[in-house]
Amino acid sequence: MPLREYLRILLHRAPLIAGATVVAGLLSWFLVPAGTQNAPRSYTATAQMTVDGGEERVTVGLPRIAFFITTGDIPQAAADKLKYADGPFALARRIVVAPDPAASTISISATDPHATTAESIAQTFAEAAKAYFAKASPSGGTRLTIVQDAVAVPDANPGSILPPGRPTRTALAALIGLLFGMALAVFVDRIDSRLRSRTEIQAALGLPIIAEVPKLPRAKRSDAYHMVLDQPLSPFADAYRAARAATTHSVETSRAAAPRGPRENDPEPQAVAVLVTSAQPSEGKTTSVANLAASFAESGRRVLVLDADLRSPDAHNLFDVPQGAGISDYLVDSALEHLQQLVRPTNMPGVSIIVAGTQLDHPTSLASRMGPLLEEARGLADVVLVDTAPLLAASDVFDILPLVDTVLVVVRSGRITHAAGSRLAELLGRFKVPVSGVLLIGSKASRSRSYGYGYGYGSPRSTSKKPRSGGHGPRSAHGTSASRRDRLGRAEAPSTIRGGGEARHDAAGPRPAVVEASPDDSVSDRSGG
Repeated sequence: MPLREYLRILLHRAPLIAGATVVAGLLSWFLVPAGTQNAPRSYTATAQMTVDGGEERVTVGLPRIAFFITTGDIPQAAADKLKYADGPFALARRIVVAPDPAASTISISATDPHATTAESIAQTFAEAAKAYFAKASPSGGTRLTIVQDAVAVPDANPGSILPPGRPTRTALAALIGLLFGMALAVFVDRIDSRLRSRTEIQAALGLPIIAEVPKLPRAKRSDAYHMVLDQPLSPFADAYRAARAATTHSVETSRAAAPRGPRENDPEPQAVAVLVTSAQPSEGKTTSVANLAASFAESGRRVLVLDADLRSPDAHNLFDVPQGAGISDYLVDSALEHLQQLVRPTNMPGVSIIVAGTQLDHPTSLASRMGPLLEEARGLADVVLVDTAPLLAASDVFDILPLVDTVLVVVRSGRITHAAGSRLAELLGRFKVPVSGVLLIGSKASRSRSYGYGYGYGSPRSTSKKPRSGGHGPRSAHGTSASRRDRLGRAEAPSTIRGGGEARHDAAGPRPAVVEASPDDSVSDRSGG
């Protein structure tokens, strides 16, 4: 793996590495003792004695002498002299008798935290042993001679791999945690199959990335579906304009390559039908539909949004439209003869919506009857955006794919896996539908790429919104403030007629005035740029 890839992994997994470093340092600081300088010390005192038998041979062997020193009368005499409360046997266990046959010597050692106590125990046993053998051999047999009195010596501090200082010890632990965190980051990245970078997603899906929507700050995510309207010069709005231009160009290219038919002689070009889908839920599909609708509308086109996600319909919330009769009712109720009866205005100028409806018990069977509805919807607007269920989560989308002009796939960085991406590419290839490309959500694009040519587009100074007159009004149940509705001049949605009769309003309302193009929106959709 190249060095650049390692650096990418370490930067991406920086929180994991930092967490491992901090945890290791804290554990070392609180769990390991502050140092070894305050640890209790011990002292060992050793008395050396020689063993001889005068002019005769030693009558008692050294091992037996050692045995006599630790049992019988000698420990009793030592305990009496020291006034040891635990008895002679407990006192004898505190000494170590080491005979040396080569030198005919015996050493008696005692260890205690106090130097004087260690000296007293060793010296007392030596004197008691000397007296015992002098009394047992009055004729000059085996004799013990003390050649070195017991002198306490502090024991060498046990070697430790940890330095005594707490700060140094914590720094070493943090370094170990850092190395462990780096290794763990590489391991986790190897087993994590989620796609994050532009290169990974493009390779897995086999589709071009036509636009990258930068990752929004957490404080602005609740208003993500109005970014094109609220911050028209921001890189977020520019990304949706790029997706709009690429989608338009894809449709025009496909129509130019298609064989000429009766529609080529029509005075009015056929409306563009764009299906917006994703591989899995929660990838930003519906939010992208809202921003794409605003982007198409600002170019002077009438936009009609179809909430065709009949399993989890929520597009009406983003457009501040209550749920009611809609697509499912049109497909089930034969009394609804005209689709225009179900079209409702939204909180965006030039954008209308047909909600999912109330008859949602059998979404799969309803999706198979979408052909006539979509054909009629083309006559109600210039652009029809179809918000559908995720492609890998429901089979409803398969019946709608052949009915549209192009498909736009929304992918959120870090959400889709490699297996899901391959499966998505396989399904799209099997149905042979034109795909405009991938709209990448949550991209970590560099500042230079996000801000164009460096002229300050999207800077806080240029994107700051002017105070709205009247202040911020209270928000409705769907999250849209009253001041927004006043600013956009939105009328109340009319009640839906369940049967024939006069249509309540124009399909998409009055055609809005063309919004003045921003400096970074220099490519016209009509030209396919």
